[in-house]
Amino acid sequence: MERHPTEQKVLDATVRIIDEHGEAAVRIHDIQIECDVTAPSIYHFFGSREGLVIEAQADRLRRSFDANDAILDATLTDISSRDEARAALRRFLDMFWEPERTRVRAQRMSALGAAVGRPELAARFDLVIRQYISRRSERIRPLQEKGWINADLDLDAFNYWLIGVVFGRVYLELGGETGPFPPWDAMTAKAVEYILFGPE
Repeated sequence: MERHPTEQKVLDATVRIIDEHGEAAVRIHDIQIECDVTAPSIYHFFGSREGLVIEAQADRLRRSFDANDAILDATLTDISSRDEARAALRRFLDMFWEPERTRVRAQRMSALGAAVGRPELAARFDLVIRQYISRRSERIRPLQEKGWINADLDLDAFNYWLIGVVFGRVYLELGGETGPFPPWDAMTAKAVEYILFGPE
């Protein structure tokens, strides 16, 4: 989505503030100074502080998903067999469990938690997630059409489930642990491979 440069600058600053300090640190006055804009300009684009925060939270979630799409695209490049598809899946999952991804998962969970009791934010997240699921399903559909993954698999349902699995790792990481967690990783890989490829 194309945004006005001022709108994008304000949004970027707000995303950074939330990432570094949380929603409570978002202050219109601080954003005015950082972005060299007036409060009326901010309200013109976002309506209110809450509107700005909602858009920033939705954008944080969208950015994390967009990064995943780029990684998935790179992983799926030049696959020419079922075995290569299976190996690509393992690489994709291994990437998810890298220690530096711990912070990304925590940020996503924080964003989702912020939607509790906020219907407008929940609706924005729903839209972002549905769009992401649709894009991810379309990215792996060619593998299904070639017969490399189960033909009867509902790709949207699978991708919703996989998001839940990825988020579930946060429970292992809450105390600051970043892994590795070999038993969890192996169990997850085995479950995902079974769903996509069936029994070996």
